[in-house]
Amino acid sequence: MQNAKVKRFVKEGRGQGTGKDYIPWVKTSDYSSKGRATRIQGIKTQRIHHLHSDNQLRAFLIFEYSDAIIDIRESYPLLDLMEVIDDKEGLRLDKFTDADGYPLIICTTFVLTVRGEGGEERLVARSVKNTSELSKKITLEKLEIERRYWEARGVDWKVITEKQLSRQLCENIEWCRETLLQDMQEDGLANALLAYIQNNTFIPIKLLLNEFEYEEGLEPGKALWLFRYLLATKCLDVNIENAINLAATLEELK
Repeated sequence: MQNAKVKRFVKEGRGQGTGKDYIPWVKTSDYSSKGRATRIQGIKTQRIHHLHSDNQLRAFLIFEYSDAIIDIRESYPLLDLMEVIDDKEGLRLDKFTDADGYPLIICTTFVLTVRGEGGEERLVARSVKNTSELSKKITLEKLEIERRYWEARGVDWKVITEKQLSRQLCENIEWCRETLLQDMQEDGLANALLAYIQNNTFIPIKLLLNEFEYEEGLEPGKALWLFRYLLATKCLDVNIENAINLAATLEELK
């Protein structure tokens, strides 16, 4: 039993496809958000991702930065929920209906495709919630529905809160990833800077960037842009979870 909006969403292809062809069930323009809604260009998927809170954005940045995660599908609808879940005992599905009695579509925040070391691929599902939401009965009831759904499908499912989402790590990723959104025509310069830094690991990064710009005749700020690119592509061995202090040496950033 589906209402007109659900039928329209399905017809639009929402919740279907993978990679650049996936369309999230809920777009940022559909509903108001308590947090800061964000539309962000995906580097791996080459499409716009629709995120509905700061925590969702942070989770997305961490997922995208991971080499193991090859696809990210946000706002994934459990359209076949009734068919998949055999054990419905105790589930308050009656609470998740609209004013006309039609079932609401329950979504999991992220469904990720993960590639193992041997090249095998598997799905994992992650629901992003604030810890404050976990004290609400309706939230726990919804999460129990999600848990049983993914358990029935044999997919690893977990809840993520702000406690697992390092703000510093996400700020670093966001600072670096911007360089990957631009056409990179200077791989030679980036490699030259990489060698320059690796050969001078005990000299402060800021000083090295200034010297590199002078020696190469680059405009101010170009070396910093290249440095961010090297971090984004993981060419430099630094601890990305700590603050990137340009007054530090490469050795100190490890």
